[in-house]
Amino acid sequence: MPTSQPSARRARLRLRRTIVALAVVASAAAAVTGFPSPSADAQVGDCVTARNSEHLQAGRATRPLLVHRAVGSGDSLGTSSLATTSLVEQSAGSWTRVTSCPPAGTTTTAPPGSTTTTTTPGGGRPPLEQRYTATFETDTRLPNHTVYRPQNLAAVTDDMPIVVWGNGACRADGTWFQEFLTPLAAHGVLVIANGDPGGSGTTTSQMLIESIDWAVAENSRSGSKYQGRLDTSAITAMGQSCGGIEAIDASRDSRVRSTVLWNSGIFSTGDKTALQRLHGPTAWFTGGQSDIAYGNAVDDYGRVPSRVPAVLGHYGNVGHLDLFADPEIERHIVTVAADWLDATLYGNAAARRQFVGSGCGLCSGTPWVVQSKNW
Repeated sequence: MPTSQPSARRARLRLRRTIVALAVVASAAAAVTGFPSPSADAQVGDCVTARNSEHLQAGRATRPLLVHRAVGSGDSLGTSSLATTSLVEQSAGSWTRVTSCPPAGTTTTAPPGSTTTTTTPGGGRPPLEQRYTATFETDTRLPNHTVYRPQNLAAVTDDMPIVVWGNGACRADGTWFQEFLTPLAAHGVLVIANGDPGGSGTTTSQMLIESIDWAVAENSRSGSKYQGRLDTSAITAMGQSCGGIEAIDASRDSRVRSTVLWNSGIFSTGDKTALQRLHGPTAWFTGGQSDIAYGNAVDDYGRVPSRVPAVLGHYGNVGHLDLFADPEIERHIVTVAADWLDATLYGNAAARRQFVGSGCGLCSGTPWVVQSKNW
């Protein structure tokens, strides 16, 4: 959304940034003082489903501020001690959050250095799953950006799709949405956010194009750690609020295969020509009617060209920020984002059914209200 915002929303954004900054400081302090010792009987590759309080007691989690975090990866487990979460041990004493533990007799994560092969019914590329530990960094070849990636690139068995990300408020802080972008990267995705870690200032849609240019160049550059590891034919532009406007504008680039606007949409009185330049599947996801972007998203969806497969989804009535401010909802929308990538970049039929049709996966038994067209 435009950077001129109601004062209440500015206050909420400042509060969120303060909490994130405090969490970073607290996490850094925890790294210096040391996390609790890992459970003595834990083995690399173990997956444990338990209450957060039990993870904390066993040394699989820490709570440096208000949010429980997995030891090693720092994945958010939410604020509730009673909430049940699943953690898998990626390496000795380093745990990563996963959606659920596999049934007995199956394995979702292998120890570092080993190789696993996942297949889908009928063959084809396996679906994106949170199988890795992710990290973020900067690159001198791409200033004013933050790059999220699996920590051990050698362990990633498939070429990585690329997501370019615009922050809410068009803020040049590449770690503003760290709690969403890190687990998304842990699915085996290269995510590039506008802005330096903890940065300030304002971003533009052109910075998303710069991210695409850099990723394409790195995939072919001799000596690059990404050489031959990226799927440069599988690029999605995403953003929240004002960053969603950046994403839809950057989607004029023919290399962008699909687009997601979170809590975003072009003002109904604004210039809607960006909609006419869309050429790939596009989704608008809002926090319901209390989201200040709700009307804009609905209007965009109504005007999208008939050649563009489109989805409009509203999650309950949580407003403009809680898709990302509420840890449990944020964990859920990471899976929604991964399904979107599988559906629109790789033609995964099961992932597509999450969004398309009256009986779509998000359409029943969830807080979502979803509609789709042109598929």
